Amino acid sequence: MAFVFDAITVDGRTLRSVDAMQFFDRLGAKVKDRPWVAPLTRLVYELICYKTRPLGVQTSGTTGAPKPLRIPRRDLVSSSKLTAQVFELHAGDRALMCLPGAFIAGRMMIVRSMVLGLDLHLIDPRGSLLDNLRTRDRFRFAAMVPLQLHRAIQEDRARVEEQFDTILLGGGPVSAVFTQDIADLRVRVYQGYGSTETVTHVALRALNAATGAQEHGVNAPFRAIGKVSFGRDPRGCLVVYTPHLSTKQHVTNDLVELIDDTAFRWLGRFDNVILSGGKKIFPEGLEARTSGVIPYAHYFTATPDDVLGQTVMLVLETDRPQDEVLPEVMERIMEALEPHEWPRRVQAIRSLQRTGTGKVIRHQE
Repeated sequence: MAFVFDAITVDGRTLRSVDAMQFFDRLGAKVKDRPWVAPLTRLVYELICYKTRPLGVQTSGTTGAPKPLRIPRRDLVSSSKLTAQVFELHAGDRALMCLPGAFIAGRMMIVRSMVLGLDLHLIDPRGSLLDNLRTRDRFRFAAMVPLQLHRAIQEDRARVEEQFDTILLGGGPVSAVFTQDIADLRVRVYQGYGSTETVTHVALRALNAATGAQEHGVNAPFRAIGKVSFGRDPRGCLVVYTPHLSTKQHVTNDLVELIDDTAFRWLGRFDNVILSGGKKIFPEGLEARTSGVIPYAHYFTATPDDVLGQTVMLVLETDRPQDEVLPEVMERIMEALEPHEWPRRVQAIRSLQRTGTGKVIRHQE
């Protein structure tokens, strides 16, 4: 597998071995305010110099302390080829790298470009995506977080439609409001399901009509790609079978509704479920309905209750006094959620804790 990682194509120029490493060195040195380049430089060095050594990565830290992993190179190649098969990518196709290179989603964009021969364009993942692109740029494939696409279509929807063909979203859930915004966007938009251990996506959910999928949107199921299949463990959590990877089975903490062995609907994390009066309430499902409705960053979690065992608590990120925002927030919540889902306690704090990838770290009472 070593020869696969000898070259990378950037903006139409194929760079091999030492030339590739020197290119990234110069890219980081041109402007001091380019901290996003350093992780890419280290990654390219690691892939080119160490030949057969597994790729060092770490988990996101959303549900616990980040832990280091080593991904075999044959798994990187297999995962990249599966992506190419699903999205019909070919050598020379233009791809956008707009994710942080320190985390697996960004690292896999570099890996895919080397394995598949994609023509990669690199931009700073911070700030406005469109501001960092030339209007004449066209991209066959790009991976983004939902916030990047949301901001881009608010800034210039027509430009997004002109510049992108297929967008893969990851890094967090999408809301019902967001999927409504992209419903008729003339770009194929998918949401990926996967993890660091599965080398990112092993299932996709079509989010808009441009994908051509009969079922699309926030209620559409995730469907397996390639020969991936699914099961459930005794807790009701998803088990992922990955015959294309070295590790063939991955037990997750994701509670799912299993449609069949190749499709599921994600309900939420086993760790986060709220057991209230005999009913299971999934915070992530509540947030999908309230994101874009509540004008503050927020999450739902469990809080003890003498009668129900547990009940719902809402945590808001705001500088405004809690008493001031509560009437407005509760009015919107009562329209978006069912009565048994309404929070019995609300806490307003100045700043939510987040992982390095920007995911909110929720705390249970």
